[in-house]
Amino acid sequence: MNQSILFNFFGGVSQDGFSWMVDFDKMLLELARWLLPIGICLLAEGVGIEKWRKIEPLSRCRYGTVKIWWRQKYRKSLLYGIFAAVVLWIAAIAADRINAVDFSDNIWKMFLLWFAHSMTIMSFFLILDLTKLRRLAPAILLLLEGVTFLVGFQSMEAARFMYGMWGMYFQSTWHYSETGVSVLSSLVMEGVLMVLGYLAGQMLLERTTQNEQE
Repeated sequence: MNQSILFNFFGGVSQDGFSWMVDFDKMLLELARWLLPIGICLLAEGVGIEKWRKIEPLSRCRYGTVKIWWRQKYRKSLLYGIFAAVVLWIAAIAADRINAVDFSDNIWKMFLLWFAHSMTIMSFFLILDLTKLRRLAPAILLLLEGVTFLVGFQSMEAARFMYGMWGMYFQSTWHYSETGVSVLSSLVMEGVLMVLGYLAGQMLLERTTQNEQE
């Protein structure tokens, strides 16, 4: 039976970190596959941010207030990453169709977890772009994703708090009902982080604007 590209690249690490038998080489390979589409989405969003940066002086005057300007930048820049995420997902489905891979009923669950997680990471990218770390933002986010996953993979107590675990279908209670990360709590926490990140970016811009005026 042909392997599914969807599950290989969007399902996350398939092994249970709390079992006695863990193939760490396979686990690291699956983690690398997981990070690849996320990295592509960050790259696409980076293109959107650079395009926005070229018109930044004009857009600030056009939108008037910092709040409106930040809302427009946040939304439009995020759309580049969202578009890349959807294209990658459709391409993976098409490849599986060509390879005659049988689809399971869990595909929509996997998409929900992966898409919500990708949105959270891309929103973090927009916040870091407002700081001096903006050039290192993609590397920081991918490293943070990998490190938090590894911590959660090794510790059952920490897993629910490690955001690197949240978007993986194979690490969720939908797959591992007893040891998996709660789907509801992970989605809620990601939603809260996106809202807090948006507000933090707005506050950071307002403070920067005030300092420039002084």
